[in-house]
Amino acid sequence: MDGQPRITDLVPRRNAVFGVIFAAGAAVIGALEALFLAMPALSPMTTDGRVASFDLDSEGSLAVWFSCGMLELAAIAALLIYGIRRHTPALSRQGHRLWLWAAACWLVMSLDECGSVHEAFKELMSKTTGHRLLGDGTIWWVAGYGMVLGVVGLRLLWTMRRCPGAVAALGATAFCFSIAVLAEMAWILPRKGTPGVALEEGCEMLGDLCLLLSMGLFARHAAETSDRQCVSDAAQQERQNKIDEADEAPPAAEKATVSGATSPSWRRRGSRKCSRA
Repeated sequence: MDGQPRITDLVPRRNAVFGVIFAAGAAVIGALEALFLAMPALSPMTTDGRVASFDLDSEGSLAVWFSCGMLELAAIAALLIYGIRRHTPALSRQGHRLWLWAAACWLVMSLDECGSVHEAFKELMSKTTGHRLLGDGTIWWVAGYGMVLGVVGLRLLWTMRRCPGAVAALGATAFCFSIAVLAEMAWILPRKGTPGVALEEGCEMLGDLCLLLSMGLFARHAAETSDRQCVSDAAQQERQNKIDEADEAPPAAEKATVSGATSPSWRRRGSRKCSRA
């Protein structure tokens, strides 16, 4: 069982790995944006004038699959951080349950991405209150997300303050999501146009990627802290064992007395004869 991998062994340690993850994710986002912009050229070949897999504004598209995957991986990373901090004595009392809330938020966002739960919430609130605020009522789900993610995000920023890379990635996530929401509400570009859809969905996918990087970078920070704590505990335990062994060992004078008292009688007589001679 000593050769079994630890939970911290699952966390990437090299900056190059995170660079490759970001570069690969950005390349996928660029490819999806390019396919969406090229969709009008492919529309004559289809019966409904669009390719659902390439349509960024369509449910069940490749963009939805990418966003769901990023959010689910971010939730797994949050659970990994929770496991590391829960089993590290130096970190176990520093709000480790926050990462369960974070994982729950990322999973709900993944579910919303593939099931458009926010649209149902928008219609529910509009029907219940009888008001569609600021146009079609998008502000209802924006306000709900803003309150929950605002509280969780601020607490995460405070918890991750000692890891600048994770803080920067989480700040980039908030910025990208803000741009996506503004594009959704048609405050930047017309929502129904191709540029508006490309801007909204591109920022949303980029925000999901930055969120994954933020969780991964802080998971590395937590794993390194846990490793240092383990090394420190092992060194302290070794020093304590040496102190205990020194306390249990008899002094040198006591050893000599005990050896003289227990030596055979013929050896003591022989030593007296030699002294007389």
